[in-house]
Amino acid sequence: MEIRFDALVEFISQVPIFTTLSPAEARRLAGFFKPIAYGDRELIFEINEDSQAMYVLYEGQVALELVRGGDDAALAILNSGDIFGEEALLYDDPRYYRAVARGSVVVFRLDVEDFLSINTALPGVEALLEVSIHSRQLSTLVSLPWLHEDEYVHVMTRRHPAILWSRLMVPTMIGVGAVFLGALLQWLWLPEQAYGWITLAIGLPASLVWLLWAYFDWRNDYFIVTNKRVVWIEKVAFIYESRQEAPLRTIMSVGIHRSRVGTALGYGDVVVTTYVGTIRLREIANPETTATLIESYWHRSESLDRREEAQIMVRKLEEKLDLPLSDPQIYDRETDRRAQADEVSESKEPGFIAWLLSDFIRLRYEQDGAITYRKHWFVLIQHMWLPALLMAIAIVAAVLRLGGELDFLPITTTFVVILLLMFGVFLWLLYIYVDWRNDVFMVTLDQIIDLDRKPLGKIRRRSAPLENVLSIEYERKGLWGYLFNFGTVYIVVGTMRLSFDHVYNPADVQEDIFYRMGERLDKVRQFEIDAERERVSEWIASYHRKTAEAHSTRKTRLGGNRRSD
Repeated sequence: MEIRFDALVEFISQVPIFTTLSPAEARRLAGFFKPIAYGDRELIFEINEDSQAMYVLYEGQVALELVRGGDDAALAILNSGDIFGEEALLYDDPRYYRAVARGSVVVFRLDVEDFLSINTALPGVEALLEVSIHSRQLSTLVSLPWLHEDEYVHVMTRRHPAILWSRLMVPTMIGVGAVFLGALLQWLWLPEQAYGWITLAIGLPASLVWLLWAYFDWRNDYFIVTNKRVVWIEKVAFIYESRQEAPLRTIMSVGIHRSRVGTALGYGDVVVTTYVGTIRLREIANPETTATLIESYWHRSESLDRREEAQIMVRKLEEKLDLPLSDPQIYDRETDRRAQADEVSESKEPGFIAWLLSDFIRLRYEQDGAITYRKHWFVLIQHMWLPALLMAIAIVAAVLRLGGELDFLPITTTFVVILLLMFGVFLWLLYIYVDWRNDVFMVTLDQIIDLDRKPLGKIRRRSAPLENVLSIEYERKGLWGYLFNFGTVYIVVGTMRLSFDHVYNPADVQEDIFYRMGERLDKVRQFEIDAERERVSEWIASYHRKTAEAHSTRKTRLGGNRRSD
């Protein structure tokens, strides 16, 4: 395959890990890349193979696969401009995943020897490679079930290890202090008492539990950049869970903030500003490098969107002017992608536990394209416990009176009072249930709806178009929310903030809204593009017809003049 060197230089300079290079540096680096073509399902490299080169995907798609539990598992499906095998440039470890071509593929290969010969002349590339390598390795160790099939991780990091050590200092000091104080009490101050052993028995386990809790609390926070969105996952072990995210297209700027301590220890905050607000990635390692990668993938996403729109516009003009189609598969690829997304969403089947906790009491269901959510059954139980307790007391009193107990109460009066009480409590329970059932949240094909209907009372309805959603986040607070997996999803629409309160599995609710929003925005964007394309193509076609008419008229006049002569 013939590829112009200038086109190769431009392509390499747009790869995120090489965006910091000057034009001269990019041109020098591009000279070391070798184009290689692969056929469908052809193996590029295998697991446990020696790492000898990095690859940049130029055309087609490449599937990355690894082995989990003895079975092959998909890691990512890469597209043009993505890199893989980059760990070979810095580490001499065997491959831990395989790369397989999907369809006809063209890649550029950079050998380790060539990179080492030029590495010192490439400022910043090694740091970007470190982040990319670490991100891919981390993404294989952490389960991210909310990722869509066509979504994969570019950047993934945690807070700096210095933050972990700072959080471990207090429980460590408590443990050491407990040992020291226990020894003094037991062997010096009060040797005849058990106070020393009591201090050790309380202080050491408390210190150990605190240490473990601090470690897992640090370990559960992630910052992630995929090919679709920016995500910040924050969890406080057993208490709180939150996931903030924003599509890449909504990013407005990326900044860095460092404290003096952070500057000394090598960590800082990356501040991602979106249309609606700020996602602050606190105390992460390599903040400058991470910010550079975020900016690169953000601008790359914008470039891909513009390129796709231009290709579709060219196709429409070719149709209008009856010209040969330069790429007849443009629409076919888009149609196949949407059909695949629809197939994935339709084939989602819940397991037995999910069915028991959700569908059995209709916490979530789909009908006519709309997804409906109700508050978690735990909220229903919270409101029902008092009338249920009164009902149980009434039943126990009736049983005791029938059994000869409480014979000091007149039986007729007692049962009349109990029946009236039970009937009133039943109406109370029914009201609570209907109130819970009528408080629903809906995600339709084009809007989100918060509907609250009081039994025999007022109806409150708030809604907003999906295309106006600016951000989505959820939080899961408290021990009960963590144990029973419910929380609140917040949707920001302009200056209004809708909330889906106490919904089951808020992470899935957030994902549902995110992808419904993406589908809606795609439809709106496609409608706008179609309208603009139709208008421009009509202008050009009209110009073409007028030009042809003018040319024909001119020829006719010239012919008439010649005949008259």
